Amino acid sequence: MILRNKQADDFIKNPSDDIQGILLHGQDSGLINYRTKALVSHYIPNQNDPFLLSTINSAQLNDDPGLLADELDTFALTNDKRVILLDLSSDLKKEQVDCIIGSKSQSILIINAGELKTSSPSRKAFESNKNFIVIPCYNSSNIDIMALLNNKLKDRNLTMHKDAKDLIVGSLGNDYGNTTSEIEKILNHHQGGDEISKSEVESIIVSSSNIIVTDLVDTVFERKTKNISCLYHSVIDEFNPAQILIITSNHVIKLLELLAEKDDSNLTNKQVIENSKPPIFFKRHASLQKQLNTWNRGALGDIVEILSETTIETRKNSDLSAELTERCLLKISSLKN
Repeated sequence: MILRNKQADDFIKNPSDDIQGILLHGQDSGLINYRTKALVSHYIPNQNDPFLLSTINSAQLNDDPGLLADELDTFALTNDKRVILLDLSSDLKKEQVDCIIGSKSQSILIINAGELKTSSPSRKAFESNKNFIVIPCYNSSNIDIMALLNNKLKDRNLTMHKDAKDLIVGSLGNDYGNTTSEIEKILNHHQGGDEISKSEVESIIVSSSNIIVTDLVDTVFERKTKNISCLYHSVIDEFNPAQILIITSNHVIKLLELLAEKDDSNLTNKQVIENSKPPIFFKRHASLQKQLNTWNRGALGDIVEILSETTIETRKNSDLSAELTERCLLKISSLKN
């Protein structure tokens, strides 16, 4: 059974005990981790008991073919609910899925997976089985982020200027964990009854980590190729390769939108950037003007393909993801129009 959007949120708040397992999958690892933790906390309030929670990763499953069946057959020593958490870096094999479906386990199985194709053995089996819940976790849309922000403002009795909300929505969304922590960071500076302005949001949201990753992206698209590796190795301490690729992809989309707006309106680069919605941080305006003079739509289309291919390669070769991502950025910077 598949649960999406509000159905998924409602289930996470009040999970059922009358199920065999839950599969969480999708692009947003932050949302998957958030929901996984919430589910584990519900089923096992006391997580200090090692007999109630068993965590297994893909490597352990592959090294010990009988491990999954043994865990499913294990009973809790008390009347408390027992949870088996599968923390996967690759999809389950068909025989492993069959083992799960055929099990009469008394434990709750929670499967934390990444992106799974529609042909995935796990998805195909669990989506059609009433004893399993499947929850897709995709990147938050602007509407999702706005709803989350408005709910948190309401909970704290705060109000916020529309342009401040637009700035937040335009700056976040790649990862649910990052989105919620950034919103909390902004709201923690204020007390009930306060009205939050754009300038206040801008001073908080443009943190040192955000600055350094946007510096990296701007360096790539200004074609300052010699500076990329040094900046990249600073960024990789705070952002994983998948996040860097997503941020870079979003930047390409933004450049394409700005070029289209420029062509349609006959405005200058400066005017297009200043009029952009959501607003672009003012300290980036000069760099964006250079980038609009540097790139055309054809080259940016090629970059979209390069980023897509690199994303696929990093998923196939996770151990090399940092090196593959750095090589991708260097290739983009060296690309000719």
